[in-house]
Amino acid sequence: MSVQKIEFNDANFDAETREGLSVVCFGDPRDIECRKEAALVEKAANTMAERIKLGNCDIENCPTLAERFRVTSIPTILIIKDGKEVERLTGFRHEKALIKHLKKHLRMVF
Repeated sequence: MSVQKIEFNDANFDAETREGLSVVCFGDPRDIECRKEAALVEKAANTMAERIKLGNCDIENCPTLAERFRVTSIPTILIIKDGKEVERLTGFRHEKALIKHLKKHLRMVF
């Protein structure tokens, strides 16, 4: 299976993250670290061969979500299981570290 890519926003967030495992990358698409991190998250998620919803959330276009989840620095990655935040990763992470975190939560879901 491959990752289901979604552009998260204020209107679709709750419906899209209600079931299963979702990985949300909060950031600014103009920021090079955020773009690098989003690419690494996608690469890591694609190695899982499990169903994961993956998407970005531009903090400037989704201020309500950024405030709701108290995103104070970017990049911030939220791992959401069945609508609830189960882990938060702040700052740049390497691919191996991301895979480790995703595998931990996939064991919880499947």
